Amino acid sequence: MAASAGARDGRSPLSIELSTVDGAPLDELRFTNAGSDTFRWTPDRFRVTVRGGDPDDMAGSRLHLVPPANWRVLPGGSREWLVFPAGIPSFPVVLRVVRPEAGQQTVVAESPVPVVFCGRNRFDPGRDRLPWANRLDDLGTVDPDSRHFRATFRFALAPRLFFRGLYSEVVGLRRLPDGRVSGGLCTGLSRVALARALGQLEEPEGLRDLVLVLHGRQLSDRALLAGLPWFLFPSPRRAYRAFVNDLLERGWSERCFDINVPRPWRRDVIRALLGQGHTVVPYAFCQRDADQAQVWVYDPNIPDQADASIVTFDLRRDRYRYPPLAVDERRTTVVAVPLEAYLRGRTAILASLGNLFLLAYEHARKSRRARRVAAMVFLASCGAMLWKYIGGRQRAGRLSETQRARRLTSASRSAAASAASASRRSYAPPACHSCRGSRSGCC
Repeated sequence: MAASAGARDGRSPLSIELSTVDGAPLDELRFTNAGSDTFRWTPDRFRVTVRGGDPDDMAGSRLHLVPPANWRVLPGGSREWLVFPAGIPSFPVVLRVVRPEAGQQTVVAESPVPVVFCGRNRFDPGRDRLPWANRLDDLGTVDPDSRHFRATFRFALAPRLFFRGLYSEVVGLRRLPDGRVSGGLCTGLSRVALARALGQLEEPEGLRDLVLVLHGRQLSDRALLAGLPWFLFPSPRRAYRAFVNDLLERGWSERCFDINVPRPWRRDVIRALLGQGHTVVPYAFCQRDADQAQVWVYDPNIPDQADASIVTFDLRRDRYRYPPLAVDERRTTVVAVPLEAYLRGRTAILASLGNLFLLAYEHARKSRRARRVAAMVFLASCGAMLWKYIGGRQRAGRLSETQRARRLTSASRSAAASAASASRRSYAPPACHSCRGSRSGCC
């Protein structure tokens, strides 16, 4: 409730009072489809009264009520109007009282209208939930079965490889040796429950088999192509509005929410697509302002807590929260694919082709790993041989130096002996002084 322009120019402020036609205070104005598939305003009319102001403003002709678009107003007195809301609410919903002055209309009072925009789908968690929760204790161990595979897909590339590869990664529920539980059937449980509630199941018997079939249909071409725009252009706000628009247009919605879906710019998007993501059934929503909305969902993990399972949408920042599963608002998004893509999707060309690429990638990675190991062994062998060669050269060098020293030593000894013998052969004793060197002398 805002102060009027009259308060700023010395006049007493005006205020707006909202009441029912019976005179009771109007606490909230609801736009809802409760009890039917058609949305309507409750109450369908209410009174607006202006309080305060100067006596000169008592003339009703000097004050005018400006309602939101498509609303109708009937004067009900000097300062009263009877208002008939109409159309879809556009937040914020505000009523303004204006006064014509000097050819212009001056706002003298305004007040927000407490509008509550709520709706429900035809799905009722208490009535339409399946007899199992998405738990190993309820469903038991689920292994891929060729019978379910044939019922899921009519055509796929390299079906045996597809069955042993990507299909077996998606369809299954088992306990690992370390005690952890791997897999889940949330997509099949959610979509079978919604299809049964909307009367779209062709085979009402064999619900457990249908759970496995529709869970595997998330790999169908129709489901992947229907979810591709939601994945490439992520927007939780758009998912919320798609669900609401379905209820406004036809009174029911066949959309499930795939939450915790990784956004495409993440580095780990491939691993995240295979390892995370969860499917729930939205069945009711409520919005009170332009910034935030809440959606109640049926979660097959906790089917007994549907009243407390709430996805909160931040409409201003285009984010969402579903604690404790989805609390990272910037790394994941919401995908809202209609049920028809799962009921009619019988081919898996895209998924089976992707399976071949994944197998080729794994083979190439293993081959690269084997080549890396072989290269390391080769380099290690070369290093050992080089080390052995260098060590041999060093030992040979030391040996040659020793032999050379020995040869030099022996050569020097031989040269010294030769010189000694030569000197002995060429030696002549000096001549005797008595015999003057004659041979017949005394010497």
